[in-house]
Amino acid sequence: MYNRYKIDNTTFKIAIYIRLSREDGDDLESESVTNQRSLLTGYLKAQNLMAVDIYVDDGYTGTNFNRPEFKRMLNDIENGKINMVITKDLSRLGRDHVMTGYYVETFFPQNDVRYIAVNDDIDTFYETSGSDMMPFKLSMNDMYAKDISKKVRSNLLQMKKDGKFCGSSPSYGYMRDPLDKHKLVPDPKTAFVVKKIFDLYVAGYGSSQIAEILTKEELPTPIMYKYSGSKLNNFDHPEIWKHTSVSNIIKNRIYIGDLIQHRVQKVNYKIKKMKNVPKSDWCIKENAHEPLIDRKTFEIAQSIKDSSNNYNPQRRNVDYVLSDLVYCKDCGARMSISYDKKRNRVTMNCNNYRKFSKYNICFSHYINYTKLENTIYNKLSNMANQYINDIEEFENIIKNQYVDPKQDKLKKIDELNLKIVELKRKQDSLYDDKFNNIISVETYSRLFKTTEEDIKTINEKLEKLKEELSSIDEDSSCYDEYLDVVRNFLDMKNPTKEMLNKLIAKIYVTKDKKLEIHYRISKNEVLV
Repeated sequence: MYNRYKIDNTTFKIAIYIRLSREDGDDLESESVTNQRSLLTGYLKAQNLMAVDIYVDDGYTGTNFNRPEFKRMLNDIENGKINMVITKDLSRLGRDHVMTGYYVETFFPQNDVRYIAVNDDIDTFYETSGSDMMPFKLSMNDMYAKDISKKVRSNLLQMKKDGKFCGSSPSYGYMRDPLDKHKLVPDPKTAFVVKKIFDLYVAGYGSSQIAEILTKEELPTPIMYKYSGSKLNNFDHPEIWKHTSVSNIIKNRIYIGDLIQHRVQKVNYKIKKMKNVPKSDWCIKENAHEPLIDRKTFEIAQSIKDSSNNYNPQRRNVDYVLSDLVYCKDCGARMSISYDKKRNRVTMNCNNYRKFSKYNICFSHYINYTKLENTIYNKLSNMANQYINDIEEFENIIKNQYVDPKQDKLKKIDELNLKIVELKRKQDSLYDDKFNNIISVETYSRLFKTTEEDIKTINEKLEKLKEELSSIDEDSSCYDEYLDVVRNFLDMKNPTKEMLNKLIAKIYVTKDKKLEIHYRISKNEVLV
């Protein structure tokens, strides 16, 4: 609920925006969320005003505008829910000179949004002393953020040089010392697993064998120990140990007490993108914490590992044209390329089967790559010749696959836009009814919230339809030139990966080695 606040016949729907970040060097007491909220609500109350919504980004730096609540506020502005934004001061909106200036001087005016920074005396609807000083405040806020970032990075680097742990989470087998968060101590729940891995490896077991043993004993994996809840859904079978996890543990010097940090760093204080640091600049502190493995055992493990790396690097660099197109029909996983050294041939198999063959997660979908490639080439050649010889059939396929669905989606988009217009009219009518005491405040709030949720649902459907429409436009424009692609394919002795991706969407392989080809503009074809 909000009160109408009119200036020059403009009705203001007010948003309070609050931001707090340790990374910016904020005084957590004076800039606390509670203090900002109290100041801004008090400012509005003094003028008999109320906010439509309050947006709070707690723990987000002002140099980055990819903040969840800030993005929600922008979305509400674009949907007409907000046309006035108020913050404690300009730095709460952001500390990046360019982007903060863009929102205040470009985005807000383009969307008819009034912006007020209370403590800086900035009001974009009036000429104020604070508005005159805004360019200088933007520069000062940016410089402040840069200076704070420089000091934090310098302090962090020194801590790393001193052997203090500064990572986000300790490596598997360790935990933070309860008495000193910058020191690592063995984790009683996982340290014994690390020791077991090294013992087995030195005893002659390979990484895959060790992974199988740990899985059968149901020992916690690094993924399950680090993540929980819905985050585990981002991983394939997190309860199963992978040979790569075992391998990464075996080569990690942290287990002999050495702390290696500062291997990557941010590009600059405005961007979270990381870049590699030269090895000569790494921060290496030996004997920084209690080791889990003695150095002699670690050295033996490394010598075994070095001698086992006997793959052919030239074979790894071969660009197989079907490598990104072939999938398992049963589980949907991508099929990967393997080199059979004994028979000197290249094969493909289901990734899930390859990684988890011991646990019956999928079937073997082994297929000879060379034979697969020849079969696909022959089928494509037949299809290409068919299109060349029957242009009318080709045009019918284009119409049925792209033109008709596009018109259907455009019609649905128009219908949904009309529904949104109707719902917004309903909201305006509800407000008038509340203003004229026809309905109670409680009824207004309930009905307004219901229509708002309906609008949100429709907007989500619209976004999905627009994405599908964009995909159709992209594909149809590509296939306007499809005949040229077909002719080029027929002329090429060795078709490229790019060419095959234009002709084929996916190739599925069943457990009995049947192929299902999904052409870009044709019905699927099953081969025996």
